[in-house]
Amino acid sequence: MNKNKIVSWAFCLSSLLTSLLSFNAQGVDMEFKGELVDTACKVTSESLNQKITIYNVRLKSINEGKPSAITPFSITIDKCSETDLKKVIKLTWSSNQLLNIGNDTFLNTQGDSGVLLGVTDKDDKLIVWNRPITLGSVPEVGKTRELNFGVFARKPATKEAKAGKFSASITFTVEYE
Repeated sequence: MNKNKIVSWAFCLSSLLTSLLSFNAQGVDMEFKGELVDTACKVTSESLNQKITIYNVRLKSINEGKPSAITPFSITIDKCSETDLKKVIKLTWSSNQLLNIGNDTFLNTQGDSGVLLGVTDKDDKLIVWNRPITLGSVPEVGKTRELNFGVFARKPATKEAKAGKFSASITFTVEYE
């Protein structure tokens, strides 16, 4: 190659690099948008501190191994904002008064009767304790979402139930992903 061609190529190459570098030096603009919200979805006040009464619990039936009928109850979620949409609702049931019988977990009660309680999901299957359960997605803005559950009484694992009162308390937490 002659000297003029080398100088020409060098000039073209340096011009190309200069224009590429100057394009990068200008940078690229990015815009970020967001919304700061006061709260996420809320559990309604009616759903907090519920007292669910299990009616028609017959001692003879319980001791024959027949659990009571399932008493339905629900937890309602509302006040979801637009930023909550498509988030997944997870609920964790917690108690330190649990008893395993086979593969199932029941809630011990306080009181004279000694009965155990089973808490069920919307399909009447026993819930999983102390682990988040996925319950679906957040409803439309301004809509409520009702999460349905049930509770029943059953015989203790190793003895007969006795006539008398019973009670139990559990805790739940709701999170959104």
